This record gives sequence, C-alpha cells and structure tokens, in this order.
Amino acid sequence: MMQKMESNDTGFTTLWSNTIQLECGTLFLNPKLADDLFFNKLTNITCTSEKMIAESLELFRKNNSLPYIYSLNYPELEEYLESKGFVYHDMLHVLKKNIFPSKKGNAIKIVRDTISLWAKIFCDAYDCPTWVEPVSLILNNSISSVEYYVDESNSSCMALYEKNSILGLYCLGTIPSQRKKGSASSLIDFASHEVKSRNLEFLMLETYERDNLLQFYSNLGFESVYQKKIFTI
Repeated sequence: MMQKMESNDTGFTTLWSNTIQLECGTLFLNPKLADDLFFNKLTNITCTSEKMIAESLELFRKNNSLPYIYSLNYPELEEYLESKGFVYHDMLHVLKKNIFPSKKGNAIKIVRDTISLWAKIFCDAYDCPTWVEPVSLILNNSISSVEYYVDESNSSCMALYEKNSILGLYCLGTIPSQRKKGSASSLIDFASHEVKSRNLEFLMLETYERDNLLQFYSNLGFESVYQKKIFTI
C-alpha cells in the first residue's frame, strides 16, 4: 500500500515540478514556486549518499530554493543529515479514507476557461499571490491528467489525481475569510463519492503536522498510514 501511495504522490508532483532522478532519490524543483516544501524536495531516497546530498544542495541553490529532504522510515539517513548540519523541519502525514458519507458534496470542475479562478482561490488560500500566473500555467499543462475543482461558493479548491486505484486529493485550500464554513469538507465528501463511483480502493490525502489539521481529517474519517520526516539546513 505504501509503495502505491508514494507512486501517487510522485505522479502528481511530477506534473507540478521539474523532476531530476539522482543516484538514489528523486529531486523535484519548481523555481517559480520558491521554497514550497511540497514542490521543492528530495524524496524517494533509498541510500545514504554524500555525493547525492551534495548534488541536491547545489541544485536547490541554483533554483534559489530552500533544501527539503524527506525521510521515509530511514534512521540511517536521518542520522547522516543531522551530522551534516540538517535539522528536523516538519512531518508529513499520509492518510487514507474508505468510508463514504451518505451525502455527496457539490463541486464544480475546472475547465481551461476557468483555470484562473482555481489559481486565484489556491493562491489566496496559501497566501502566495505572486504565484497566480505560474499556477495557472501548471493547470493549463496538467488539466488533461489532473481534475481540478472548486466548491459552489468559490471558497475552496482541490486537485484529484487517480493512479494505482487510488484517488489522491491534493492542494486542498480555503480562502481565509471563508474558513470553517464547510466548503473544504464538501469537496472531501465529493472526492469520497468519486472513489466509490469509480470503484477505487480509497481516498488519499497528505497533511503537514505544523498545519494542525490531523484532528480535522480524523473527524472526516481519515486514518494515518505512515509519516515522512522532513529535514532542512
């Protein structure tokens, strides 16, 4: 299950970032989304390589991005990173849900003519107003592979990516003035019903510990599957 979920994550991230295969890891970089720890990261690491870490640091530097390195149950890598001056930054929790609500939430699917709406909601939600143009370009290039939705009030957005019989829910966000009104929950309900109607295994979602949303997702029926530690320098 973990391997399939990681493949879903990698597949989606590839559509938003440039992908570089290193010695024993995958480096994602998008200089137009500078310092974003999801779209700029070294992950899928399978060995402790001083050469690879040094190479990734140089590529992060050239792209003017902070280096984020993800560790999936790899204590040896974590000890090595700490010996080189890296510090623990955050934890990414990978969740799944295969319980479906009785009522299907409403959602509006984005088409090419409404890409700017999704980009504006996303950038308002994540407080990155200068990213509207690059995010719009990403959607234009990926809309044939990813389904983008907003709720009926144009308050929340999400992306759905299907791979390995899993529906991955990414980029869920709500503009600050409209939070705690149920719009994000409605999109999650919609996504859950899509899992059921497509006969997929479950809905997958990732959340950072610093966002303090684990209880919110637990209340909606998500359960934790595994975690990834994130280090930076």
